[in-house]
Amino acid sequence: MRRSSLICVALFIVGSILFLSQPTAGYAQGFDPLLFDNSIGSRAPDFTLKDTSGKEVSLSSFKGKPVLLNFWATWCPYCRRERPHLNALFKDYRDKGLIILSVSTDQSMARVKEYLKKTPAEFIVLSDDSGTAASLYSVGGLPTSYLIDHEGIIRHRFMGLREWTDSGSKLLIDGLFKN
Repeated sequence: MRRSSLICVALFIVGSILFLSQPTAGYAQGFDPLLFDNSIGSRAPDFTLKDTSGKEVSLSSFKGKPVLLNFWATWCPYCRRERPHLNALFKDYRDKGLIILSVSTDQSMARVKEYLKKTPAEFIVLSDDSGTAASLYSVGGLPTSYLIDHEGIIRHRFMGLREWTDSGSKLLIDGLFKN
């Protein structure tokens, strides 16, 4: 009887500690590297990657033009859903000078080319099979996109699917042309 009483008291104490510690646990601020982003307002890191025809393309070659830099992969369902919005956005803004660089993080260019046969892109598609550019931009999830102004400064970062044809997105794109 005495032993079972001690066990009950011990369980009560442990339970009380766990219960009382819960309200304050929500106030602890941990470090989440995906939420911490000091790239906004800084110069976009330059990179050189090959496009689907094997030609080398550098981000710096588009200086003077606004760039939407989009990291994606063929296996990513959100990236697939985002593609029609990117195509529509490019059609709306290509005459204004918007450059869309779509950087595939797939390890196989053959897989990317096969995907593009079924789901064509109206814009430049690059291969980052080694992850070099994705690493420069600290890409932690797909899709991840950056809006870079005509001076090469990162103005916005978006993680996850974005409907680029909505009014909020177009407002941000229009803002890139006002500087």
